[in-house]
Amino acid sequence: MKTNYRELYLNHFDCTLENEYSSGYDFEMTKEYTADDYDVYLCIHPGESIYVTEHIYYYVNNLEDLLLEKIDECDKIYCDDGIEEELDLEWMYLCEKEGLIEWDDDNQKYKIAGEDE
Repeated sequence: MKTNYRELYLNHFDCTLENEYSSGYDFEMTKEYTADDYDVYLCIHPGESIYVTEHIYYYVNNLEDLLLEKIDECDKIYCDDGIEEELDLEWMYLCEKEGLIEWDDDNQKYKIAGEDE
């Protein structure tokens, strides 16, 4: 059975990361467009006043650390589908770094930490 590293990581932090908008989010990351058609990224707690210097990002690569921080802090996050694709997070690496998986020398693959065959 193939391990879903994204799910394993999110479950560890008791966080839901959704790509289809509904409601009740603790934090939202969306891709917006400026009047002259540039992409920007709005990252905000719902209901919070928007400040350009605090909530709007020009480069998607600046969002990885922010998203990981919010996964640790929040229960439910909306992340625009395009943002997660652009970030191309290494969920397996994040799980290993967090100690959720470990290398199994016998089978030459990763296994969930503490899980016996």
